[in-house]
Amino acid sequence: MSEKEMNYIVKEYLKEVKSKLPDWLKEKKEHNDILEELEEHIWSKAEELSGMGQPTLQSVELAVSHMGKPENIAKEYKRRGTPKYYITEELWSSYLKVLGIVFAVIIGISIGSQVIDIIFGNVDIGEFFVNIFQGIQIGCLSTFAIITVIFVALSMEGYFPEDFKSKKTREEEKQQLEIAREKGILISEIKKKPLKPYIKPVGVIIGGFIGIIGGIFLIILPIPVVRVLIAPEFLTYLQFAGIFILIESILDLNRGLIGNRQMVTHQILHGITIGVKLASISVVILIMNRPEIFPILFVDGDTNTLVNIGISPEYYGIFRGIAGLIIALVALSTIEDFYRIYKAEKYKSKYLY
Repeated sequence: MSEKEMNYIVKEYLKEVKSKLPDWLKEKKEHNDILEELEEHIWSKAEELSGMGQPTLQSVELAVSHMGKPENIAKEYKRRGTPKYYITEELWSSYLKVLGIVFAVIIGISIGSQVIDIIFGNVDIGEFFVNIFQGIQIGCLSTFAIITVIFVALSMEGYFPEDFKSKKTREEEKQQLEIAREKGILISEIKKKPLKPYIKPVGVIIGGFIGIIGGIFLIILPIPVVRVLIAPEFLTYLQFAGIFILIESILDLNRGLIGNRQMVTHQILHGITIGVKLASISVVILIMNRPEIFPILFVDGDTNTLVNIGISPEYYGIFRGIAGLIIALVALSTIEDFYRIYKAEKYKSKYLY
């Protein structure tokens, strides 16, 4: 009867320890080894405490008490992360990435819904920007709170990003890591996997050249008949747009030429790009408020000449909606530049060869 009671005490203790262990440990089945090792230690300690070479009911109870509370044992496995504020450093990158994606979606939805409203005449220009700001503010604050609470809870449980991957995926990444080490490829210090190149230089260089050509074209507009037909005010706006495109494209070209080196320079170039993009929005806003000067070129069938018919007043709302959508896209594109600055910081300080 005493042996049965001793087994019951040990099993109940192990059962309670198991219930307190973090889920990531249970999903990996590693908790079985931990419980087996803990059980062996209890019986060994019980034999030692009994002084008779075999455990007794009293020595088993004493050995279990020496093991400590199940909560304290579980805490040791929940402390696997590196502290960084209330979220572990291992989850910090995933936390920022999720925030960025969710914020981008919220901004896109807020702007998109208002663009639709302005197209159908439900709001005016003043309400357009106020509603966008309010929608983004409320959406971002609420999702920030929810996402932060989730990641704090995951950090307290000791989760790592790889805990959400299947066993097959982890094995494949391990093989890729070994190959990368043999080839001397840059490896993530935190994620322990081969690091992708910061940029693809060829594509960035080609894009920069195309943008430079487009910017120069808008500045000089080498088509005399078109220059004559376009309103001087709109022509000025067009030239400013060309200047912004030219500057941004030159910055892109330089980033492509630098390649995957000089991360500080990349950050500076992205910072300048953000300023250029935000400045270019002012041109779109000016055009948005002057739809009557926007040219619609049309070939007159009778005279076989190019004429500027402009935009009919009934389509001004649609024009402003399209302009608002362009503003939204430009603003959203700055998110990528901010992410690139952040990524460059990680690349230069958190990764090694």
